[in-house]
Amino acid sequence: MTGVSTDWTRRAALRVGALTLGLAAETAAAHPLAATPPEQEREDDHWRPAELESWAIEPPPPLAADSEYPLAAAFDPACSCNYSVNGITSYQHVVVHTMQGSYSGTKSWFKNPDAQVSCHYIMRSVDGEVTQMVLDKDKAWHVGSSNATSIGIEHEGYIDDPAKWYTWETYVSSARLARWLTTRHDIPVDRDHILGHVELPNQSHTDPGAGWNWDMYMGLVQDVVPQGQIQVAVVDRSKLCTITATVSTYLQRTAESTDLLTAPELCPIAAGTQVTYLHASAPIGARRRLLMEAGQGPCAGVNGLDAEAFVDPTHFTAMCAPAAMAAVGATVSLDGGPGLAVDANGFVNLPPVGPGSHALDVAGPGLYEPAADMVDLAVYPGVRVAIAVDPVAVEPPDPTGGETGGGETGGGETGGAGETGAGEVGGEVGGEVGETGLPDPTEAPTSGPDSGEPTTADGSSGEAEAGGDEAGPPVLSGAALPEGYGQNDEDGCACRSGAGGREGWLAAGLVLLGLGRRRRR
Repeated sequence: MTGVSTDWTRRAALRVGALTLGLAAETAAAHPLAATPPEQEREDDHWRPAELESWAIEPPPPLAADSEYPLAAAFDPACSCNYSVNGITSYQHVVVHTMQGSYSGTKSWFKNPDAQVSCHYIMRSVDGEVTQMVLDKDKAWHVGSSNATSIGIEHEGYIDDPAKWYTWETYVSSARLARWLTTRHDIPVDRDHILGHVELPNQSHTDPGAGWNWDMYMGLVQDVVPQGQIQVAVVDRSKLCTITATVSTYLQRTAESTDLLTAPELCPIAAGTQVTYLHASAPIGARRRLLMEAGQGPCAGVNGLDAEAFVDPTHFTAMCAPAAMAAVGATVSLDGGPGLAVDANGFVNLPPVGPGSHALDVAGPGLYEPAADMVDLAVYPGVRVAIAVDPVAVEPPDPTGGETGGGETGGGETGGAGETGAGEVGGEVGGEVGETGLPDPTEAPTSGPDSGEPTTADGSSGEAEAGGDEAGPPVLSGAALPEGYGQNDEDGCACRSGAGGREGWLAAGLVLLGLGRRRRR
């Protein structure tokens, strides 16, 4: 049940019981051998005096004490008579409650000695403000027999009007708190350990009720980036995913149903509209959150929905697998530190850091142009960022065999050289041009019989080196040279000649004739 009760007799009995327990405790202290009765387990039945539920009443100001939870507005402790100090025996559950009342009224009631109930955290509906009222180590009285193993979160509102009270701000704030609690106390992040009040044993409550969107809530909990973490997705800009709307639909501010949103929170798009994104979240209820490049797409300039928006994936063509977009081979460095390689999906978790502004540098020598970004990290939670990098432009080989095709530009690390298997000296040896400098068969030849340039009798170009910096002397046939000629002369051409034919023999004869004349003189 929701626990609304006006049974003052029951309240009086509880107070008498508490007094009896107090007297018994004093007796036990005076007589150590006396038996100590077990403490009565109590739960919040959501009853409180009507005067505390007046929306005009302000609760007393909180004490000057720090909350354990970094996003809490304050630590405003419940009356010490409403919980058990050091009463938690193990951390097994995070429990979702509904106050059946107001934020201020609940806060006042937990501070009232007559309440005999409490909870660790309470949350305001309109903006998700959190106040801690019981330390995590202490046993709040909120779920009866499960008090000693549970941390409770009370949410403002009534289960009969979920659309009004279970706001987006409530879901997001509660999800962050629940994730922080599960991380701090090593509680599994699943529905077996994050429960509603109604789901615990020996309960008569129904909160948070059927109106609580568990699928969306758990998606938000699992989507939270842990404290101090920066999660980066590096994607190849040439492989960005583009999805197409199959029906008229929306890009929207939240993951809620569109009928709960106002016009400024929606960007309508027609069937056939294309949306390109950098990163897509796992399902958050019936929606997925897209991270996009700001200033582009169909919702550019519409209330930030061009940079981050939720979509209904059933209204679009299939989304891409992260691996299909990943900039594999890229590294990310944080604040000038060492580069960390992205995984097969393009993701990397950077080392934990403190809050503030942090520099990200993305590198991928020979693969991607360098990129950089600045991120502002809050105290909690962490942040997720997507960065697109441009592939390095590789110039096609020069089919003429000039300096571009055979020199350092074509044969260096970013050309067809070291990293693609041709070797760093691939442009220096003319004989290797045939492997790395083949002309495009669809283009007109730039040398040879059909190019209009002079050729040798065998159809080869008259140049000594296809990839050399300067043209060498005429090509001669090694078979027509005297023994040992040119072998010790680096500028000679005999040791690397490949030309033959009639012209070669004629040139050789002229050389021999010249030598004979020199002897006669």
